[in-house]
Amino acid sequence: MNPVKKSCINALAEAIQSADNTEKEVGSTETVADFVNVLLNEPDKKKRKQMMKDFSERRKDVTKFLAENEELISAEAEMALIGVAVGSTHTETEISYKGGRRQVTTKTKKVMPNANALNFLLKNRMPDKYSDKPVGDVEIEDVSDIEEELYGKSEE
Repeated sequence: MNPVKKSCINALAEAIQSADNTEKEVGSTETVADFVNVLLNEPDKKKRKQMMKDFSERRKDVTKFLAENEELISAEAEMALIGVAVGSTHTETEISYKGGRRQVTTKTKKVMPNANALNFLLKNRMPDKYSDKPVGDVEIEDVSDIEEELYGKSEE
């Protein structure tokens, strides 16, 4: 078999394999990312609760990891919030097959800052400076000189 036919057959086999991997039944949650996507798209609260229970029973390793690494999860969520608040750049890779050949296209996308996320971040990080109802020291001005001018010198 010549090398061109062999590479075309290999590319076709890779395409079939990747197509098989992407065709999952609706509600399939093999990875945590799949689970989160399915969970966020489920409108029924009882079904979401049951899905979380089923997933935690099936994936005890993930449940244990989340329980043991709360600080890591919080830090990850905080970094994601900061990235959304100030804007970021990320790279997406797209794989397509044309003429039996695999083509990989890389795109760099810029995400604009999100004003709501920035507002939330600033209010929670620096509430004394960015709160809707700032709490601070009340500065009382000495008005004794003005009172003397208006009412005269008080004799005590």
